Amino acid sequence: MSNLSIAEFAVYGLICYSSLLMLIISTVKSMPDEGSRINTLARCVFLLPGLIVAPVLATSGPDIQISTVDTSNLIKSINTTQTWTETTEQVHNIVLQNPVWLTVHMMIFFVLLMYIVRQLLLFMMATP
Repeated sequence: MSNLSIAEFAVYGLICYSSLLMLIISTVKSMPDEGSRINTLARCVFLLPGLIVAPVLATSGPDIQISTVDTSNLIKSINTTQTWTETTEQVHNIVLQNPVWLTVHMMIFFVLLMYIVRQLLLFMMATP
């Protein structure tokens, strides 16, 4: 599990949740019958990015990185020619407290996967 930055989390979340919203809207709205082969393929193409980023969000880990601060210090002795270097790294995180996010994102993945498989089967069975 790798940690995501806040920008990655925002972009992946936007793609995943907009795909889920598109799926909800497409199930509520009645679809036209003409050109159904092209429409099913278009729906599959527009839902594929959400299908890809949902497991990425599910396996990203509980930490979302906000910033990383690297500090380097060089210490010189006045009486001698000795020098010391010191390097520190501080990572600021947002920790997701509830592990239900893994389940939610995997559930979104499986719902999108089932819908895309259904649309591809409709695409193959539709008459040209």
